[in-house]
Amino acid sequence: MYLLPKTVTDKLDKQRRTFFWQGNGLKRKYHLVKWETICQSKEKGGLGIKGIRRMNIGLLCKWWWKLDNEKGLWQDIVKAKYFRGGVLRRKVKVNNGKKALFWEDPWLNDKPLCTTAPVLYDLCNEKFITVYQVLSASGQLTFRHWLPPILFEMCMKILEDVYSNDFDNVADPVTWKWCKDGSFSTKSVYNHLASGDVGVKFTHIWKAKLPYKIKIFCWLVEEGAILTKDNMVKRNWPGDPTCCFCHESETINHLFFQCAVAKVIWGIDIQQYRSWMSTWLPGGSPVYIFCLAAVCWAIWKRRNKACFENKKLKHPAEIIIHACALMSYWAGLYGAEMQSKIMEGVKTVLLGAVYVVNLEARLGSPKTAGDSDPEYSTSEAATD
Repeated sequence: MYLLPKTVTDKLDKQRRTFFWQGNGLKRKYHLVKWETICQSKEKGGLGIKGIRRMNIGLLCKWWWKLDNEKGLWQDIVKAKYFRGGVLRRKVKVNNGKKALFWEDPWLNDKPLCTTAPVLYDLCNEKFITVYQVLSASGQLTFRHWLPPILFEMCMKILEDVYSNDFDNVADPVTWKWCKDGSFSTKSVYNHLASGDVGVKFTHIWKAKLPYKIKIFCWLVEEGAILTKDNMVKRNWPGDPTCCFCHESETINHLFFQCAVAKVIWGIDIQQYRSWMSTWLPGGSPVYIFCLAAVCWAIWKRRNKACFENKKLKHPAEIIIHACALMSYWAGLYGAEMQSKIMEGVKTVLLGAVYVVNLEARLGSPKTAGDSDPEYSTSEAATD
């Protein structure tokens, strides 16, 4: 039962951040997204990694709940020495009033009297008195000094509301307010602490049947965080900010959708791709992001080869073939029926790419200067 100091949680988070972005490597790498965003739930635009401080508070509340609602030797010792109040956010249905705290539990009009009458609560000598004790004392509460008329009338109104309740000689059932079934859970505390988080929900990414590495890549693209040259310039990178496939500035939108190479791959633009998918694969919305991710990953890998290995792109068909190899490899994540549809679509796309390459070869289309022609097999491409 120990609340970790902020300095300790900050040091632990630093270690976790470093491991997330660098793994076990010693080479320092960019932290592309704020750790606070990563620790948000997937419904709020994060990755769902738990925050240490929130988990610490949630687990402390679990012990607090056990202390207040379970019986045992350690509970008796701690209650006798330290315990003076009730558990916040519990809900008590008052029967005999022995478990319900008069001031601190939300038993009257669903709000604690300490919040609806804070001045009376502050002046009262019995702050942790139960409803049963108030009834046994016939509503006689003691205060630090005489109450002025306005406070006296407020106190009488509260006691009038108290005696208007129906009491019964059975135990008070205690439930947890943040769970629908009334049971306590650490998750409910954590979710309440995270209720103020805001962000975009990327359901299309997390529900897609893709390798998790590719899902993280797609999430980074949506966050605008992958290291395209414009993002590198923001980090004081002194290199050339132009696209390796053309001579325009490289941004995320340009690289994946607006570059001349990307337009050839998508069939002029991304809208035409969506139209093509809905026409030739009706009802296949689950694989839309599957194909999109494969093409974007193939573009990214080919871009990196051009940037870091100086291997010039000779034809957009190279990227299309790589994307088809990835889709063939990832198709195993689907059932037999959808897998056969994906493989049929991949075969059609491959035949089209080969036809275009052969047609340009017969017409004598000039090639881009670069390394020698690679024999690009789908099995080799899928391993990238």
